[in-house]
Amino acid sequence: MSDRVGDRVEAPATDPADQRTEFDVEALGRRTYAMLNCLVAPRPIAWVSTLDAAGVINLAPHSYFTVASVQPPVVQFTSVGRKDSLRNVEATGEFVVNLVPWRLREVVNLTSVDAPPDVDELALAGLTVQPSVRVRPPRVAQSPAAIECLLVEVRSFGAGRLSGQVVFGEVVHIAVDTAVLAGDGLPDLILMGNATRADRDHWAPMGPPEEIVRPRWADLQADVQADVRADGQPGTRAR
Repeated sequence: MSDRVGDRVEAPATDPADQRTEFDVEALGRRTYAMLNCLVAPRPIAWVSTLDAAGVINLAPHSYFTVASVQPPVVQFTSVGRKDSLRNVEATGEFVVNLVPWRLREVVNLTSVDAPPDVDELALAGLTVQPSVRVRPPRVAQSPAAIECLLVEVRSFGAGRLSGQVVFGEVVHIAVDTAVLAGDGLPDLILMGNATRADRDHWAPMGPPEEIVRPRWADLQADVQADVRADGQPGTRAR
């Protein structure tokens, strides 16, 4: 099949023997958490650094993390239940998302420990503090990139132990290790070597990327027109 934008992609045939197991979410109960983690994967990791009201550093990974908006630039991470990261952000209105390279996966996992609020996980893990430019919480010097944020709002989905508290932060500054920048001035994911969370207790490195150009409607329409025979009937050009 051609790689040209606009070429049709044939959907694979469905095997009548294929079976799906149906899951009622109410019946799954608390196993819904594990089920969703297995399905929605791999997930990027926000290694969130915050300060409490007394200035104690907290550092913790959160794998429910993504971009929420580009204009204005907003990222989001979810605290599953009310954790120190959330409480600190609510108290100070600031946080930093440090990106997680595969080489630091064990150290990142260490900072997920359920330590008391007065424990500085950055110091516990033997990491280096790097001052931020626009916010008070520091960056992790060993991380290849940091996103400095100001709190926009917290969207709560309840008060349960597994209820999501979604933290939205406006991006006010970005710092990237020059060594991981590509020729176009943007980060190269292979050079960054991002780690991801997968199913159960599994983590996974990013594999090699493949460029797939997003199609445009005008190109698809032009391709259809080019595939019509002179008699006006759909063509049979091989794909």
